[in-house]
Amino acid sequence: HFRAGANDREDYGSSAIGRSGCVVVRALRLCDSVGRARAMKRLFGAPKAAPAAGPAPSLSDASGRIDTRVTELDEKIRKCDEDMRRYMAQGKGPSQKQLVMQCMKRKKMYEQQRDQILGTQFNVDCLAGAQEQVDLTVMTVEAMKAGHQELKDRYAKMGGVADIERLMDHMADLQDDIADITEALSTSYAVPDGFDEGAFEAEFAAMEEELTAQKLAGLSVSGTPDYLPAPVPAAPAAPAAAASAPPAAEAARS
Repeated sequence: HFRAGANDREDYGSSAIGRSGCVVVRALRLCDSVGRARAMKRLFGAPKAAPAAGPAPSLSDASGRIDTRVTELDEKIRKCDEDMRRYMAQGKGPSQKQLVMQCMKRKKMYEQQRDQILGTQFNVDCLAGAQEQVDLTVMTVEAMKAGHQELKDRYAKMGGVADIERLMDHMADLQDDIADITEALSTSYAVPDGFDEGAFEAEFAAMEEELTAQKLAGLSVSGTPDYLPAPVPAAPAAPAAAASAPPAAEAARS
């Protein structure tokens, strides 16, 4: 048992030493890597921080840049044509031919670049048109939503169909009241009791029939009814005063 315990202690000590050795090795390696990093930092400097990403360019900006580039390429192509004509006018020597060939190559390169950029610009313009269409659609939908909400608010202020029907009923009642008031105001209160308006209407119709019959028979119709007093005759005109003086007064004057 004593020997077994001693062996166990030896194994435990050896394992502890082994673990501590591994820790030391790891620490040395870490220090070595840190030292190397510091040395590299002193030699090459610290890495620069990445610049903050700015806003992405818009499609209109891209189209404007493309237009500028196409204009520049057209100007270069025009310059190549002028150079070729100038070199051709100087003669037909080998140097002039070489210069003309170089201008032709440059012109061809510029034309290819222009064609590629024009194709890119077509795609950009198509995308810009689609974006404008989407913006227009969104604006239209928002305007329709706002108009719908405003219409609902106005109808809510009116109170709905029941309130409108109630208002029309009140207006009809008011019209009836106004008609009753007008009829009451048009009633003649100066007529004595016992008079019947219907009887008067019947008597007036009979009188009209009687006058019509008299006219057809050729009888003279008096303009004044019997129950009314006769008209008073007009007063005679005053006699005219004498215009000449007595003859005795005239003789005395003479």
